[in-house]
Amino acid sequence: MKFVKCIVCLLCLLSTGIANAENLKSATETQKQEIKSNISKISSTTSSLQCNFTQKKEISVLAEKFVSEGIMYFKKQNSLRWQYDTPYKYLFILSGGKVLIKNESRTDKFDANTNKLFRGISEIMIGCVNGTMLTNENKFSSQYYVGQNTVVVKMTPKDKELKKMMTTVSLTFSKKDWLVQTIEMMEQGGDKTIINFTTKHVNKAISDDLFRIN
Repeated sequence: MKFVKCIVCLLCLLSTGIANAENLKSATETQKQEIKSNISKISSTTSSLQCNFTQKKEISVLAEKFVSEGIMYFKKQNSLRWQYDTPYKYLFILSGGKVLIKNESRTDKFDANTNKLFRGISEIMIGCVNGTMLTNENKFSSQYYVGQNTVVVKMTPKDKELKKMMTTVSLTFSKKDWLVQTIEMMEQGGDKTIINFTTKHVNKAISDDLFRIN
């Protein structure tokens, strides 16, 4: 469970504060379908994605925010690498149903397919990046908000195991490229993780070695 919680912290999610700050409005049914269509089109033509990211972890009982930075790599089919470079070295790889978690002192490997919760979390992580999570109505109920430059999809888990760890997952998409711009997670207990993506490279050649789990 310790490692599952660690992975959940990588998921990132969003609170209603973003909707208020950007003066977003609830989407109509027509707008919802347009949003899904635009994201689906981009997802179908995106074979790889490389982004820099900044992650902020807010602990409800502490005033201090914990900030880390790194690079995210995604490659079809369903290969994902989160590489933390500062202030510490940390690596998470998901590839072929296998998971690798590595820090400066140890390396752990798991088979995501043998654990229902692990498998669900893996699907969410991939779905956050490629946008397919929006169609996963069995695991989440969704609310759509539309602004001038962005779209926010706020998702509430239905799965009882996921409910124990998170209250909402929200994805912010830019209308310029319809790629995920921000992911934020509200955890049970009030903790919050926010990840912002910058310097996006779409369909750039990425070596399979980056996703290798030996």
